[in-house]
Amino acid sequence: MKLDTVTNFYVLGGLNIRVVVPYPFNMDKGCHLTVLRSEKDLSTSWLEKLLMMKLKIDISVTSWAARVPEVKDGCLSEIAFVRVECRDSSDQLREKSLVFKFMPQDKHLIGIMISGSLSRKEIEFYKFVATDDFQVFCNKAGLKHPVPDVYWSCMEDDRLTLVMHDLSTDGFRVDIPPEGNHLLQTKSTLLSVAVIHACGVVSLKKYGKEYFNVPSADFLGGFFSDGLERQMETFRGTPTEQTLKAIRPLSEQLIKMRSPFLDTVIHGDLWAGNVLFSPDDTIVAIIDWQFACVDNPLCDLVTMLLISSHPEVLRRHLTEVLECYWQALTQALRTNGSAVDATFQDLVNNVEEMWMYGYMFYTVSLIEMLANDKTTVDKLRGIVTCLEERYSFKRFLQNIDR
Repeated sequence: MKLDTVTNFYVLGGLNIRVVVPYPFNMDKGCHLTVLRSEKDLSTSWLEKLLMMKLKIDISVTSWAARVPEVKDGCLSEIAFVRVECRDSSDQLREKSLVFKFMPQDKHLIGIMISGSLSRKEIEFYKFVATDDFQVFCNKAGLKHPVPDVYWSCMEDDRLTLVMHDLSTDGFRVDIPPEGNHLLQTKSTLLSVAVIHACGVVSLKKYGKEYFNVPSADFLGGFFSDGLERQMETFRGTPTEQTLKAIRPLSEQLIKMRSPFLDTVIHGDLWAGNVLFSPDDTIVAIIDWQFACVDNPLCDLVTMLLISSHPEVLRRHLTEVLECYWQALTQALRTNGSAVDATFQDLVNNVEEMWMYGYMFYTVSLIEMLANDKTTVDKLRGIVTCLEERYSFKRFLQNIDR
């Protein structure tokens, strides 16, 4: 399916009514690029069409080379880095460094991508990012690229092609210290996502939820069970083990739990592995929007804080971090002529209600992160202890019993 339209289904009198509406963020209109299966399908002519569409000038590609990472590090998609040398109509030499994402080759991963609508979610988000509305909003907010610059984004049947600027050539890098990200990295991440959340608030008012909300199946339950078993093993023989055992049959409630706050476009899987830091850690670009959806923006905050921030950020600097996010969100809205009907205290209260959602995502990620040295048992202990100190487990179990 080519994403030129959005199909909505409404139930009226027991009948499913199918309504097709124009897609407002159609990047590839008027361009006849083929959606590729892998970097092996790349050609000089394809790259020339891509660059002419993006740069809006005549381009002649003189050479190009594609490189595939030797190790696939937990990514659901296939990645290729492509360096292109080209000349424009004035014979000026240009170099472009691009990142390509394709559908995975593994059948199991393809199944996850399809059942979760993960490719479609990411494609629709990047079509949104490429619009003038998004670019103008971010420029007014003082943050030019909270996501990498997108060249093209499209899917068709079981194929996906997403092309972005390679920020590693500008010194950006992923930083996943096992003990957790420090305060500056946490604040920079939340500043970037705050601007995107703010733009999402405005865009939902303009376009409605149907353009962003792609339904998907739940496939997190099994990962949660495995992570919880690892935690019970860590806390064997302690009162914490009994608390975790009480949570075990409630995974479905945890995955679905929300606390009402705001609706906006969220990342849905915000942690350090999906963040690119500038050399001085003050600028962040957020990548891998496969879980993008309309939801409570604090889903992103609590997920980032629990999965990737150092436990001391939670213990000593939580108010500072939340103030940083709230100031960035409200300022971005204000400079773009909008606002939200909420206060900072509303945000603080809602975070306390959402810790268990972040804990769920931390638990889902735990086994893979431990296996790849992206977290430690000490950090696990610190996170669980912090949630106990905040009475998050106790409050969750009491609410379930009501």
